[in-house]
Amino acid sequence: MPMSADETALYLGTCDYKLSVQNTGSLKGAYTLKLVANEDNTIEASKLKVVLRKQEGETFQIVGGYEQGKIVSELSDGILIQDDEMEQNTTTVYSVSLIIDDSLATDSDTSKVLSYKIEGTGLVHESQDIHTDKTAAETILSLGETSALAYDGTTDNNLRYIGADPNNYVSFNNELWRIIGVFNNIDDGTGKKETRLKIIRNESIGSYSWDNKASGTGTSTSVVSNDWSDSTLQLVLNEGAYWNQTTGECPLGANGSTTACDFTNNGLTEEAKSMIGNALWNLGGSSTEDDVTTSMFYERERGTTVYSGHTTEWIGKIGLMYPSDYGYATSGGTTTDRETCLNKELYNWYDSSVSDCKNNDWLYTAGSSKWTLTSTSYNNLMFGVDSNGRVYDCNPLNGNTSFPTLYLKSNVKISGGTGTSSNPFVLSL
Repeated sequence: MPMSADETALYLGTCDYKLSVQNTGSLKGAYTLKLVANEDNTIEASKLKVVLRKQEGETFQIVGGYEQGKIVSELSDGILIQDDEMEQNTTTVYSVSLIIDDSLATDSDTSKVLSYKIEGTGLVHESQDIHTDKTAAETILSLGETSALAYDGTTDNNLRYIGADPNNYVSFNNELWRIIGVFNNIDDGTGKKETRLKIIRNESIGSYSWDNKASGTGTSTSVVSNDWSDSTLQLVLNEGAYWNQTTGECPLGANGSTTACDFTNNGLTEEAKSMIGNALWNLGGSSTEDDVTTSMFYERERGTTVYSGHTTEWIGKIGLMYPSDYGYATSGGTTTDRETCLNKELYNWYDSSVSDCKNNDWLYTAGSSKWTLTSTSYNNLMFGVDSNGRVYDCNPLNGNTSFPTLYLKSNVKISGGTGTSSNPFVLSL
């Protein structure tokens, strides 16, 4: 018997359905499922992607994915998403995601309506909308792996934005930030682990010392200064001028030297702070720099190699990116593919023979060095990413660029936008 289920319009450009197909008869039966546009739909079908997932136990596995335009041109009355048979007295549950291809979307599409229905023939069908209250992390996860998104293959299997300039822009704090990815098993500081969105400011807030307590260079210091838990830059971001959206003194140089800094226009607003959640940040480091790949950094960041007496964990809100965040953000290129880049030591990414690695990495900033959160096992060396694209150890007294990084609360949602720089994702609680 036929079935129809309407779907409401969403600015983001993604619709999700949960669909149960039942065969209550005594014989095997065939069925067909199609997506058909409602009368109020104004999005062109040629801009759509359809992903079909089938429930296997407690999870949904992808069983069909139709790129924009591939199936639409073959059917005048809808998009075929499944044509199959079922044994008697069985039920199959599907999840159907309807997504606007961000490479084809334009600013004008944000004012259009995405409104489709599922029609089925042959068996008894029941459906329901499952987009209600989807979190920001769930919204990005629903996109799956694409040319701009890839799972990192770590023990946490995070989904990360990759490439030279993916559409991962988000409006946050009245300015542009970017989504590093969807991260699993993020501890909120109480032992509760969640899946959360990790974002980084699109532009630096300035060039400051990671810490200014030490004197001297290299490992010759009078005061150790590579512990993020009492770093002077950490205090500016989490307690000082940046956090309080005011003026103040920021670290720059040795022996407590500072420079005036003004965050009255680009410090954190109260609305932004309401979306930031506490997180347990891992502070493990590495005793070497020139032989460490991206996956090795990821493991060492979660390890216990630090200078004697320093903590390996910190609970707070504002941090910096990790070396592994930088490494996993590459898509590679035609000469050096992503897998080769990930297996290349990050220290050696400056080499012209692997320029595809840094040049197709949106976290690479040509012309300046930027801080990471990760230290070495020595008492006065930190890891940064230099202007040539390599991860190297350097003195925390240096004035490298600083890019605040944070985990959004798990209940933050994406309520609009397409992720482009001109039409970034919009966040809401």
